[in-house]
Amino acid sequence: MIIYSTYLKAIFWMVMGLIYALIIAGAPIWAQDLGLQMSWWKWVLAALWYVFVSYSFAAAFTLLGEKEPGAWYKFLGSHLAIAIILAIVLWYLV
Repeated sequence: MIIYSTYLKAIFWMVMGLIYALIIAGAPIWAQDLGLQMSWWKWVLAALWYVFVSYSFAAAFTLLGEKEPGAWYKFLGSHLAIAIILAIVLWYLV
């Protein structure tokens, strides 16, 4: 299958790394454009939230790939609900 291609797997991870690098590099510019006053602890909380959301998607779609039909959407749904609540709390702190 094309998904299991040696070349496409490497390209996928390079593109994912590029996307993550652009998001991390663009975050201070985006916060400055919004007029947010970010201190170091706010950046740490935002980074932890971003890692949590990334982990949630990665783990849920790993469960989907492992053919766990009941687990992946429950995992993703519960973690996204938590992520939304944490995002609201983070927004009020910022």
